[in-house]
Amino acid sequence: MALNALDAANLVALHLLLEERHVTRAARRLGITQSSMSHRLARLRETLQDPLFTRASGRLLPTPRAESIAVPLRDALRALEAVVAPSQPFDPRAGRYAVSIAMPDLLAPLAPRLVAGLVAEAPFVDVQLSPVVPALSAALAQGRPVLAIAPAQLVDGAIITRPLGEARFGVVGRRGHPALRRPLTVARWLAHPHVIQRLGNEQINTVEAELLRRGLRRRVGLEVPSFLAGLFVVSSSDLLMNAPIPLVNEAAAKLRLITREAPLRLPPVRLSLCWHERFRADPAHRWARERVFESLKRAFE
Repeated sequence: MALNALDAANLVALHLLLEERHVTRAARRLGITQSSMSHRLARLRETLQDPLFTRASGRLLPTPRAESIAVPLRDALRALEAVVAPSQPFDPRAGRYAVSIAMPDLLAPLAPRLVAGLVAEAPFVDVQLSPVVPALSAALAQGRPVLAIAPAQLVDGAIITRPLGEARFGVVGRRGHPALRRPLTVARWLAHPHVIQRLGNEQINTVEAELLRRGLRRRVGLEVPSFLAGLFVVSSSDLLMNAPIPLVNEAAAKLRLITREAPLRLPPVRLSLCWHERFRADPAHRWARERVFESLKRAFE
C-alpha cells in the first residue's frame, strides 16, 4: 500500500481512537462530530483492509493489526509534530550557528569590531568573512554566504535588502602628493593616473560612468582586485584613488593617506545588508543579521 493512499488527518483520528477506545471521545478531542469520526474510521478500514476495532461493552476493542500499529503510529505522529512545530527562538548564549558574510575589503578595518560583537554575545557562533562575488544573488540563494554587504543594484528581486547608509566618493592620495598640496581641481585630479578596483562583474565603475556622462576622461594607471591593495599602492606612489568617505577613513589613517573631497559631484555609494528570501523566518539568521546591521550602521553614522 502506497503511503499517499493514507490521509494524515485520518492517521491522527486512528491514534485518538486507539487511545480513547471510544468514537465520541476521540471525535471530541479532534474537534469533529461523531459522524465524521465514524466516516474516517470507515475509510481507514478500507485503506488498511482490516476492521481495526470491534465493539464490546460500549468500548472499541482493537484488532491485532490495530494493536501492532498503535506504538509506531504514536511515535511517528510525535516525530511529525516536532518537524512541523514552530521554530524555537535562537539562543545566542548556547546556540551553534555558522554565519558567513560577504563584504568589500574596504570594510576590513571594521571586521574586528563586527566579529567581536557577534562572538561576545554568541560564543558558539562561527563567523566566516568572504569577498563580494560577481554572481552575488546566486551565492546568497545557496547560503554561501548567508549575508552580504553590497550595493543593492548588485542583487536581483529575490534578495532582500536593508539600507545601511550611503557614502560619497572622495579622492585618496599619499601625504605630500603634488595634486593634494593645493585645493583639488578637476584638471589636477585627472592629470594623475588613477587606481581602480575591478569586481569581476560587467557593471561600469560609478566614477567612470559619471566622467563619461560629463565628457571627461581619466587615465587608469593600475587595476586591482581588492580595495586595500589599491590603497597600499597609493600610499607609496603618485597614483590617486577614488574612495567612499567615511568608509575609507579608518584604512586611510592607518596607511597615513590624505582624503579630499572630489572636485566634482559624484554619485554616492549606497550599501545595503542583503540576504535571500528563504532565510527571512530563520531565527538564527534573524539574530545574526540584526547584530551585523547594528554594528555596521554605526560606521555610517
